[in-house]
Amino acid sequence: MNHMNVNKSQLASPFRREDVRSQKLEFMCRAASDLFNKNGFEATSLDEVAAVLSISKPSIYYYFKNKSELLLGCYERTLDICEELLELANKQEGSGLNQLSYFIENLIVLHCSNGSIAVVSDVDALPTEAKADVRARSRALTEGLEGLAILGAKDGSIRADLAPIITRFIMGGVNWIPKWHTEEGSLSPEEIAKAYLSFLTNGIGAK
Repeated sequence: MNHMNVNKSQLASPFRREDVRSQKLEFMCRAASDLFNKNGFEATSLDEVAAVLSISKPSIYYYFKNKSELLLGCYERTLDICEELLELANKQEGSGLNQLSYFIENLIVLHCSNGSIAVVSDVDALPTEAKADVRARSRALTEGLEGLAILGAKDGSIRADLAPIITRFIMGGVNWIPKWHTEEGSLSPEEIAKAYLSFLTNGIGAK
């Protein structure tokens, strides 16, 4: 099963306008997402984020009021990218398994080559006023992925008995990638994605 990887330029910037400010926000959220994923939200300081970016901590405060606001920026970046990727997956020809595989493969490649996409942190650490929206968008994304699994069950490409839980299983595995992946690893992002997909599809694909 071969899928053409998404060109990163196909995915709009999570901070919609392509200007200097948007690029700075993107770099900050990439760096923060990597640190939050590897070390946890509580254990990561803004000093560490600033050090990775080679900027001063006041430079972060220029864009984000506090660490919770920075975490929100990371979540919004993740959701923006995943929502666009899901939209592209829905446009792919073929079975539900093909569409779901397209989403997974490209998410992993982006994950490993463009800074952490998934944010493995507690939603409770987000600003209070943002929690409901982030939860609603996360639910909608999960439902969209479940829709692909249901489609696969109906068209015979995915085992029907696994369809109700498969997307949670998938995303749990993808979300764990930042815990162990390093750019210096022996496998390329594309090789990691293909290995993950091979393992996955051999387990959920209908015989």
